Amino acid sequence: NNNNNNNNNNNNGDAMDDDAEAEPRSIEAVGFCPAAIPGTAHWCATGGVDGILKIWNLNTATSGGTAQLRQRCVREDVPSQSAGITRLTWHASLPLVICSYTDGVVGVWDARVGTMVGTLTGHEDMINDMSVSFVEG
Repeated sequence: NNNNNNNNNNNNGDAMDDDAEAEPRSIEAVGFCPAAIPGTAHWCATGGVDGILKIWNLNTATSGGTAQLRQRCVREDVPSQSAGITRLTWHASLPLVICSYTDGVVGVWDARVGTMVGTLTGHEDMINDMSVSFVEG
């Protein structure tokens, strides 16, 4: 189901985002991209209570430890910061990040371009944890 729009604000190579987001900024979930996914070596995803999924390229970290923000993924179907990310995981062989949200939605994001490619709905409350299994075919 791809009824949700998305807002991809690629930071165009800037180091760590300097956006003027107000509190909260707590990071609740971190995941490292599997090495088996071509073209994504050293990528990391973070998600927080602000509901923003960020895709980082750790390979471009400077000597000071600053990584390049590749994608800033924001759901447009909910007001800003109203649905935080509780967990995230990478697909084992595709550049997809699956996130669970405090509003009961699971979102599937294409990490290469920052677009939401699908949603799973039906939960009426917060998803505190998730496990994802992928079946070939």
